[in-house]
Amino acid sequence: MKRILFFLICLSLFSCKDDVNFNPMSNFPDEKIVALDMDLRNVVNEGIVIPSNSQCDEPGFAFTFNAEKGQYYKIYYQNESYKFGDNDSLSNENFYGSWEDVSVGFKKVEENGMVTDYFRIVGNPRDEKKYYGADLTRNKFNQESVDKVIEAITNNRDWYESVKAKAVNNNYSLERQLYLDAIWIINDNKNRGDVNNRFKRNPRVGEYSFMLVVCDEEALNQIPDYIKNISLTDENGAYVNPYSYFSKNKNKGIKVIVGDRRLKTRAVISPEYGVFLDETVVKTNDFAVNNANPLCSDSDEMYSNALYKQFLSDVSRQYTLRNIPLIKDVVSDEDPYTMKEYEEARTKYDSSQLQYNYPVVSEYLGTTVKLNEDNSISLINPGNDDYDDLHKESTGIITRVGFTYGKFRGKIKFPVMLNEENIWNGLTYAFWLIYQDEHKWNNRRTSTAGGGYIDKNDSSENPVRHHDYHYSEIDIEIVKASRYWPRYYYEDHSNHYSENPKNNNEIMYCCTNWDLATKEPVNFSAGLNKIPYGNNTYEAMRWTDLYKALTIKSPISNEAFKEDYYYYEIEWRPNEIIWRIGPSEDKMQVVGYMNDEYTAIPNNQMLCIVTQEYHYSEWWPPIVFEQGLIPYNKSDIEGRVYEIIVE
Repeated sequence: MKRILFFLICLSLFSCKDDVNFNPMSNFPDEKIVALDMDLRNVVNEGIVIPSNSQCDEPGFAFTFNAEKGQYYKIYYQNESYKFGDNDSLSNENFYGSWEDVSVGFKKVEENGMVTDYFRIVGNPRDEKKYYGADLTRNKFNQESVDKVIEAITNNRDWYESVKAKAVNNNYSLERQLYLDAIWIINDNKNRGDVNNRFKRNPRVGEYSFMLVVCDEEALNQIPDYIKNISLTDENGAYVNPYSYFSKNKNKGIKVIVGDRRLKTRAVISPEYGVFLDETVVKTNDFAVNNANPLCSDSDEMYSNALYKQFLSDVSRQYTLRNIPLIKDVVSDEDPYTMKEYEEARTKYDSSQLQYNYPVVSEYLGTTVKLNEDNSISLINPGNDDYDDLHKESTGIITRVGFTYGKFRGKIKFPVMLNEENIWNGLTYAFWLIYQDEHKWNNRRTSTAGGGYIDKNDSSENPVRHHDYHYSEIDIEIVKASRYWPRYYYEDHSNHYSENPKNNNEIMYCCTNWDLATKEPVNFSAGLNKIPYGNNTYEAMRWTDLYKALTIKSPISNEAFKEDYYYYEIEWRPNEIIWRIGPSEDKMQVVGYMNDEYTAIPNNQMLCIVTQEYHYSEWWPPIVFEQGLIPYNKSDIEGRVYEIIVE
């Protein structure tokens, strides 16, 4: 008898779908999975909306269901591809929402029969005030804006004197320090204001489910305000996921129906909308902008529409580049750099002839990054023709639409890295993710274990730790290096280094997660971490307890760069990261894996970067080829980015 009674109660709480006949997307094709790519036009400063106005003539997804007059209803949606379980303590981090206007609670059914209503999936669906800021629909980041800030600084005596002192401390010219301070102020001001910057918490890619809740008035009064209005928090000041709430609270008079149909969405970040040349990223006043191509320029149109912008790497001065004064292409069909020349270069030049400098980045925007007629983007490491101006110049691009989690896959043609004698061209290719913004709205999850996060730039023996911090980075770095770590990290030294890396065409595919040395993971440790995944075990290196990243190296062949393009993939999930490479989307091979037992997985919003950079050999011990013995490239070295897809 008790079992029968329990069964009847369950029927009253979760009515069968046929009774309500809930259809969450009745104005889209009648399929179990509705595939709809995100419309990325005009979303950089406005945010992603699903469906967009161009994808639907109606106010959004039309949902329909049967109900009785006097009942109340509300629809919720949740990303199912990248989430914590509904009963997980972190489920309030999931991407979920309801009406765009969060103040609208449950709506009343006015007539018996079929109800039709609308909703859209939007950024910042909980209307969190930390994502508010300035109106960024207009281009406020230009030289005129910089000049106005510099003028304000120079007209304020105390402010001006403080900047002068800062310039001395940083060993910068006063002009450069004024410029950098002006940029900082402009970027800081964009986070001040009362406009909902929905792009700061964009909808996630992947599948969405839809949950309809129907109840009578008595039951409605029992539902907490923070479920009726998802912008509110509970008595502990925490957001509560409606999916989690209704899975635990099965009250009489409430019907909870999760629809059979789902939405599947992805972001195709195409170069066709152009490349923005952002002069504010240049850390010198001595620069120029090439606006010859209107789709690769610093115009207001590109500021609003372009999904990429030129990326200028931070030039590390950790080591001094002691480079031989030779202009010659390593990889060349006519006159390649030989192993004999490489070895002779060790003694051929004395210290007075070596070039003591650092890698550089462009001071002429739009020359080392170009948009082609086929809508690919060329990345160019410019050649050298002047012995009085020798330089190794890095290049790159960065996306302008941020995401949290996803399978980031780049279709890229990187240049051939090794010549026929397996000599390295000196470049490191990278496909990587970086935090979108350093302000508090984009902080990672609070961490207290071991004191929290170590600042990315703090290399001291007693670093300050932070419970809240913004920095996150997930890398694919491709470089000529040994497949093994230094010998003393292995228990059995005798089984390694039997082959000299100079003699093979293997290139290392290096997979890194920057966790900032927080000790949240249960298996956090220095040295080699052996991480199992599938049929493989990956050796992940953390140099010391204070080292802020964990790295896996996997060999790939130089032959991959001889193809028309290759695919590079980072699958970033709430509790794991998977790295892949392959000749096609359906032939991807896993080459790296980490999970939250070994490293802290970031949960803030990130952008995607593609670079061809000159790095120091010392970063990848044991050193195979010395950067200083690699000549300055004579010809342009060109790679191409065709698209980046996040799904």
